[in-house]
Amino acid sequence: MEVLEKNTYKDLVVKQIYHMILNGEMNSGDRVIESSLSKNFGISRAPVREALRELITEGILKYKPQVGYYVTEITKEQILDTYETRGLLEGYAIRTALDLFNESDIDNLRRYIDDMEFFAFEGEHLKFIEAGGKFHEYMFCKSPNFELVEFTKKLSHKSHIFFNKYWMKIYSPENIRKRHECIIDTISKKDGGMLESVIRDHYMTTAAKISELI
Repeated sequence: MEVLEKNTYKDLVVKQIYHMILNGEMNSGDRVIESSLSKNFGISRAPVREALRELITEGILKYKPQVGYYVTEITKEQILDTYETRGLLEGYAIRTALDLFNESDIDNLRRYIDDMEFFAFEGEHLKFIEAGGKFHEYMFCKSPNFELVEFTKKLSHKSHIFFNKYWMKIYSPENIRKRHECIIDTISKKDGGMLESVIRDHYMTTAAKISELI
């Protein structure tokens, strides 16, 4: 029972830090102090430490001896590597589940696109990122390969942080709709090779645009 409680706290801390970075309360290079988080959240340091370690494995935080934990600094190389890997993993994950998609799934994906476009127009950054995350997770989580899904999720969080910082400078709401409708159209064609190419290009185009702004 105690372990379950700690794991629950750990997950909440991971989610809270992730949202603090998206909100701009924590920025690249900022120190993340374990004792301060423990005090602010009103919990012991053990689950906080577990959360920080998990965020390190996701590439969101880093740790240096004598310095401590800090938010990973964004570099062009990191953006290109993250998005290239995300595109490869997600494209393959969706391909492994391609035959499982039906009309109901396509309708659900279109609703997520509607949400993305709406929140983009409204300037609701976090809701926009959340809707985009749901769109992509809906697709790759259909894969029967559990390990592939978990690795893709970890890269998803990291790429969201990059995208949240720059998306308004590189895409209009109309662009966002067209880019994601292209993915749905490819799924409907049931062409695995084309799908992987479209997903890979989807991410590499974004990586290139963000890199130009750094």
